[in-house]
Amino acid sequence: MRWYPLAMSADAHQPNSEYTIRLGAEREADQSWIWHASIDAIEGSTLHELRLSWADYNIFSPDGTRTPAEVGRAVLTFFARHRSDFPLRERLDAAMARMRFPTADAEITAMLGRTSIG
Repeated sequence: MRWYPLAMSADAHQPNSEYTIRLGAEREADQSWIWHASIDAIEGSTLHELRLSWADYNIFSPDGTRTPAEVGRAVLTFFARHRSDFPLRERLDAAMARMRFPTADAEITAMLGRTSIG
């Protein structure tokens, strides 16, 4: 059984968006960061465990100016935007986006270039 927080604050939401991204507390793991997260969409909410490796972090924020949570939020936003093309699993890894979608690196990096992600 997985533990998910009862409430997570909304981290990213755009007006007129079809979803809200919620990211829970960050924890460090073996050469990575992990969050419990949710994507709240019109069709319902999905709960996830999101993993961001140090290697993927360095690809998305090579200068290290973004926090791991900001990069994680951008990755989860990418998954939310592409959820019709990729079945969202309980466990998500930033590497999945990079392996499945050739444009993932550019899209996620572009999101991080903006002031608000979502």
